[in-house]
Amino acid sequence: MSSLQERLSSIRKATGMSQAAFGADLGLSDRAYKNYELGIRELPLAVALEISEKYDANIAWLLTGDGARSGLEVRDAIKAAVIAVREHFIAEDEVPSPDYESDVVLFVFDEILREGGLNASRMDAYFRTLRKDQK
Repeated sequence: MSSLQERLSSIRKATGMSQAAFGADLGLSDRAYKNYELGIRELPLAVALEISEKYDANIAWLLTGDGARSGLEVRDAIKAAVIAVREHFIAEDEVPSPDYESDVVLFVFDEILREGGLNASRMDAYFRTLRKDQK
């Protein structure tokens, strides 16, 4: 997992801005932002929230490294999870209950965020476990 400083740098570099320009865009001095990115000073929550909002960065990812980097990645993961689950149930000629389907979508969504994609063997094992639980 990357450090907070690496995640800050990653967001800034994605904008193409220098540390000075990125800091100025946040209303910070050149030195203040550099100190956050270098880990010399602790990043205030207010600044983290502003970065999250201004640059579409998932606040949980920014602060902890968990989850997807951006809201767009989360949206893409949700869409991929729903499509994968629907395709599975169609292939199995199964009509799941809404509770069962939502449990599977949540599992697949978590897999996509954690693994960076679908892990077919873990998904198959999960489906087998859920089928046993439903009987």
